[in-house]
Amino acid sequence: MKKAVQEFMRSKNNLMSYFQCKDDYFVKPLLSSSWRIKSEDGIYFVSYWNDNEDKKDAVVVKKEGKPLIYKTKDYTMVIGIDCIKLGFVFKNLNEL
Repeated sequence: MKKAVQEFMRSKNNLMSYFQCKDDYFVKPLLSSSWRIKSEDGIYFVSYWNDNEDKKDAVVVKKEGKPLIYKTKDYTMVIGIDCIKLGFVFKNLNEL
């Protein structure tokens, strides 16, 4: 069990480094979900859904006035609040 915990922590640290995210968040991988980010009056929302499922919305967290959206070539991590603060990880090909 100790090895599993160490591997998890190493993998999570690698994920945060990949996105160049200095903070630590719970992560919710949504790699098969369609998604979109919208802004309304300076508040950002991330919406995500799968076929035959209702769309879910989360408020995007801001730091120093900027939304916490970490985009790389293939993936995007959005720090949002869905009951708790989470790092949503999306596949860029599914952005609408």
